[in-house]
Amino acid sequence: MEPRPTSRAIRRAQARARVVRVKALLFALGMLAIAPAPAVAPAASSRPDLAALQAREDVEARHALEREAHMERNVDLLMSLMSEDFVLVDGGEVQRPSRAQNEERFRTYFKAVRFRKWDDLAPPSIRVSKDGSLATVLVRKEVVLVSADVPAAEAKEERAVFAWMETWEKRSGRWLLVALCSTRAPQA
Repeated sequence: MEPRPTSRAIRRAQARARVVRVKALLFALGMLAIAPAPAVAPAASSRPDLAALQAREDVEARHALEREAHMERNVDLLMSLMSEDFVLVDGGEVQRPSRAQNEERFRTYFKAVRFRKWDDLAPPSIRVSKDGSLATVLVRKEVVLVSADVPAAEAKEERAVFAWMETWEKRSGRWLLVALCSTRAPQA
């Protein structure tokens, strides 16, 4: 009978597997970002890939729920979209906040602001991997908000435009946001 691995060994193996997944994810993100989209659909298949279309619709619906979570300042909804191992690339940093850190960050943020807009400036570009397990969303977003502490009539709007890339992974039949890379356009 083979000895069973210890829980410590299992945790180390899981940690190594997470590192490999993050590296693979970042490589895939880079490849998706630089890969040209085909000008013409391949001749080998004249029928649409229904699984890919369904995956695209599912990811687009999850992306729309992000907007709903922001507009309603619903931290629980937003957290339900994010994976436990979520990675944020923003402000020149790669961050791997814990779930508790993400939740606290959004609770604090949502208490401090009211959103007037959190809108895509054009329909998002969504690409799904051939195996249907990963999807990338590219989008430009306009965010207009005001301070929650100021009466609406006196509130000064803050406006920003972002370009960002989301990576979604299908886990146990459910799409989860695993990475977000955000850049803010310079103020005019």
